[in-house]
Amino acid sequence: MNRMYKVFFGMAMCAGLFLAGCGSKDKGYDLYIFNSKGENAQEFEAMCRSYEAETGVRVKSFSIGSGQDHSEPLNAEMNSRNKPVIYSIQGIKELVEWVQGGFAEDFSTVTDGPFAALAAAIPSSLRLSTDGKTSYGIPYNVEGYGYIVDTQLLADLFGEAAVESLIADIKAAAYGEWEALVKALDGWIKSPAAVSVTLNGNPYRLAAAKQGLAAKLTGVFAVMGAEKWTYGDHFINVALNAVFASPNDAANAADGTLHAAKGAFLDYAQALDLKTGYLAGKDGPARRGQDFVSPANFGYDQTVQIFADSKAVFFKQGNWAYGNISRVNPAMAERLTFLPVKMPFKAADIVRTDGITAEKLNRSIPVFVPNYYAVNKLSTDEEKKYAYDFLVWLNTSSTGQRFVVEEFAFIPYNADPARITVPNSLGNSIISYIKEGDIIAAPYYGSPAAWSGDVVGLRLMENYLTKPTWTAEDYNDIADYAIDQWIRLK
Repeated sequence: MNRMYKVFFGMAMCAGLFLAGCGSKDKGYDLYIFNSKGENAQEFEAMCRSYEAETGVRVKSFSIGSGQDHSEPLNAEMNSRNKPVIYSIQGIKELVEWVQGGFAEDFSTVTDGPFAALAAAIPSSLRLSTDGKTSYGIPYNVEGYGYIVDTQLLADLFGEAAVESLIADIKAAAYGEWEALVKALDGWIKSPAAVSVTLNGNPYRLAAAKQGLAAKLTGVFAVMGAEKWTYGDHFINVALNAVFASPNDAANAADGTLHAAKGAFLDYAQALDLKTGYLAGKDGPARRGQDFVSPANFGYDQTVQIFADSKAVFFKQGNWAYGNISRVNPAMAERLTFLPVKMPFKAADIVRTDGITAEKLNRSIPVFVPNYYAVNKLSTDEEKKYAYDFLVWLNTSSTGQRFVVEEFAFIPYNADPARITVPNSLGNSIISYIKEGDIIAAPYYGSPAAWSGDVVGLRLMENYLTKPTWTAEDYNDIADYAIDQWIRLK
């Protein structure tokens, strides 16, 4: 059963059971919100209780688990007798299904009151729309991701005085220099020596002996081998920026454009091979294999722990991981910054024609709206009013904004990067990239549903992340599979 069929089936059941209580006022709450950001589940629940205290509106919230895909739990809730009034849509590739199924309220049709003004003020570049005129979501926030690094660990590796220039030069470094840095760090972890590495043309020398946090290192990268979305969705998204400038471009991709993208997919495979070839483990170096794709060893929480224990130098995640890291190691959480995810892009690999360069791609991080609050079109008018009032409160009141910025550790979607700071290191790192203009998009949201994670990601998990070594033939097979499956699923 596909997702929309399951939802329609659930709606048919609901219609048959309506008199038995589906949509009843006697369910113990006025507003049901489905939250797809499991990382802030506790804080989200506290926010709902604060809203109740201020307004008297009874709120039920449901949050998925950390690192869990939201699709199946949301489908289950949409098939329940009491469905969410506010729920999450993760970009354009999910939007089409919810609109076609009749479950997404078009906010452009709301013409009166504070909510109409809130929806109308969403910048066009951030609007969730099928045609540029409709509007189906209020952004949760803007997020970004890259390689997270602890600046104190860098100081213990290269010396305190070198840290600021080192970070700047890693950002600007070519892929070949990045690859050499990874291999030098791997060699140093195994046998420390005062070797020199070159970044952006400038030399940096590693410490002669293990000291401080660097003495804890077991590998270069902390990687969630059991989480397909980290290498299927987010890692592949970096490569897609060489092909598409936006999710809409990706959603309308011609077959010829996808075939022309093979160079970018080869770059992706090579960069993923590097990242997963130098793994940190809990008690020592790790290798690709069955243990690496086991949730018990390299799931979301386990890998956060590895990084927070200073077992790895780099951890590819987003600012949403700040809370999880902070709960494990509060001191580290205040010292974090982002470095770009680099790939061996060449001029011939860049398909888009807006002038973006390999250098620009390799010094930038993806910044985008990850999720939108949508309102269930099938809810009653009274429930919709509760939803609109809540979303206005969340995005305009002092209490709502305090939760967004301070408790959720989010960057508000309408924030001015020249004026805002947020109370966490990763959020402020993203703001610095926005200020510098070194940001790229999230075109993977425009890829066919399930393509990046459940199709390409699953293939990688089953066929490649269990292999100790990869070959050029493997890169080629990964690239061909990604292209063929996109065309098949369009």
